Amino acid sequence: KFSGQTNIHLSKNFFLTNKAREKSNTFINLREVLNRFKLPAGEYIIVPSTFEPNKNGDFCLRVFSEKNANSTYV
Repeated sequence: KFSGQTNIHLSKNFFLTNKAREKSNTFINLREVLNRFKLPAGEYIIVPSTFEPNKNGDFCLRVFSEKNANSTYV
């Protein structure tokens, strides 16, 4: 749906109508959260968030893949 697009705003409706493929096991207030997922080939949107609602933050995101993968900042 968003393939090749950048500068996308995902509305509340997007999250209400699209189920998360994976998510953190426990939503806790830590500096670092680490998860490992096995995902089939496809396109995914990673949404970092803060523990407190409506609070902005800086994020460092690292993604490791066993096969060739492309990423785009949107």
